[in-house]
Amino acid sequence: MSDWLQQYRKLGVVLIVLAGLLLSLVWACWQYRAGDGGFPFAHRLSASPTHTAAALPAPSPTPTPSLVPTATATPAPTLIAKATATKLAGHLLPVPVILQELPLSCEFASMRMVSAALLGDAPSEEELLDCMPRDPNPYLGFRGNPAGYNRHEDGSTNWDNYGVYAPAVAETLNRCVLLPAGSRLRAVAIKGVTYEEIVQSLLDGYPVIVWVSKREQVETKIVDTPQGPVQLASGEHVWVVVGYYEDDTFAIHDPYPDRNGQQTLRVPSFPNWELFDHMAVFVQFGSAD
Repeated sequence: MSDWLQQYRKLGVVLIVLAGLLLSLVWACWQYRAGDGGFPFAHRLSASPTHTAAALPAPSPTPTPSLVPTATATPAPTLIAKATATKLAGHLLPVPVILQELPLSCEFASMRMVSAALLGDAPSEEELLDCMPRDPNPYLGFRGNPAGYNRHEDGSTNWDNYGVYAPAVAETLNRCVLLPAGSRLRAVAIKGVTYEEIVQSLLDGYPVIVWVSKREQVETKIVDTPQGPVQLASGEHVWVVVGYYEDDTFAIHDPYPDRNGQQTLRVPSFPNWELFDHMAVFVQFGSAD
């Protein structure tokens, strides 16, 4: 009798275990159907949000250091103080006004303005004068004497005291200012520039040096240089473009002391820019070398 009871108890345990397994199987099948054919809670996992990396914007084209008409300057805007928006201006850059110290040193004053805006400091005019090459070809260096005059006593144009063009300005700015400062910004000389390209540089946060003549009657002359003929224009001068207004006019710093004391002017265009092949000096983000 005791043996029968012992076997009955064992059988009862087995039946309880089998019943438990059967109930587990039924529960799993129910969960399988509730999950639309997946494992339990699979529908919750699939509904969880996923994160994808945003695509980086494609880099903008940058100009080459040579004088080419199609290049545009798109330097990195984070290395200069941001422009301030006003009711009159879309962008007005915080560029200090620096006057030229000699009769023909406008290009040196413009380099000082750009240097101060980009680096927070500027070399002296004397330092830049010492660094700039002298050459009868204004594309290669300063033509004449910066302390001289571009008119003779009789009022005629003195072509021997002239100025310097964009390539030599960009080269001097790089060699004497930006590279010694360890800056990755580089100045580039470009011709055939459009007003739209000037605007883009300003929106990017960078001033631009442009070549003008403020004379109403401008003489031109072709002079021979060892590199070939070069056109000169009387009253050769430079402005630093520092802002763009909503009515398509520009804010410029004039390095030449004006009679009325104003150095920042609002202009609709750059006078006689076409006589200088629409050349300008931009700044772009370059190599660390």
